[in-house]
Amino acid sequence: MSAMASGRFLRSALAAIALALAGVVYGFPLYWLVVTSLKSKGELFASTVHLVPHNPTLAAYTSVLIDRGFLVLLKNSVFVCVSTVVITLATGLLITYPITRLPLPARLRVNVLTWALSLRFLPPIAVVIPYFAIVRTVQIYDQPIALIGIYSLFNLPFAIWMLKGFLTEIPLELEDAALVDGASRWIAFWRILLPLAAPGIMAAGIIIFTFAWSEFLFALILTATPNSQTFPVGVQGLVTQFEIIWNDMAASGVIAMALPLVLMIIGRRYIVAGLTFGVIREK
Repeated sequence: MSAMASGRFLRSALAAIALALAGVVYGFPLYWLVVTSLKSKGELFASTVHLVPHNPTLAAYTSVLIDRGFLVLLKNSVFVCVSTVVITLATGLLITYPITRLPLPARLRVNVLTWALSLRFLPPIAVVIPYFAIVRTVQIYDQPIALIGIYSLFNLPFAIWMLKGFLTEIPLELEDAALVDGASRWIAFWRILLPLAAPGIMAAGIIIFTFAWSEFLFALILTATPNSQTFPVGVQGLVTQFEIIWNDMAASGVIAMALPLVLMIIGRRYIVAGLTFGVIREK
């Protein structure tokens, strides 16, 4: 074996070892979360630690979803997140379409994009009290519409900037050809532009859903009853001043992790296509 081949083999071996170690570091906590959720309370507090549960049980999942009523919180989270995605993407398209497809002044485009960024200049903890006062004033406290509105507002800058990149990369000539053939602006948008931008819109939607799904601060402050609370708020209730209900918390963690993970797996090709849209350009 030549020196060059030996060096190449050594680099490949080191890369494989590094990837394996990274996989263990990042994968073992998730594995331990799933294992803990499948253990009974007796095995959970046993003196000997087992990496594999001897008698796997779904009692923790039944306790979380049925006995503790987290199924209602799960439905609330899905409703709030789906509504946030629809409103945010629709608003983002209404804003990004004119600034990317119509002959508007460059200064107006810059002002719109700067305004979008200004929505995220302050961290959520800095604005949660003013938002709480506004929500109480308009009498939507402890209602899902309050979370949907705030989540949509906070995710709108991300949607605007991401959709802007996708729409900019689609040639204007495609819509112009449709307009010349007699199509209206709406038909050109619906039948030409939207299908071409679908991977980017799908990617943005999945990422926005994930952001809204994991949000905790506003859900904690702006809700008070299970009728409007989201799943993360219920999970934090498993940590009390007297005990931490480990197996129920682990089951809640697995449930909270499952839906975004499934969405990522289903839409991974859209996410990859969307996030790399426009990266390769012709010279």
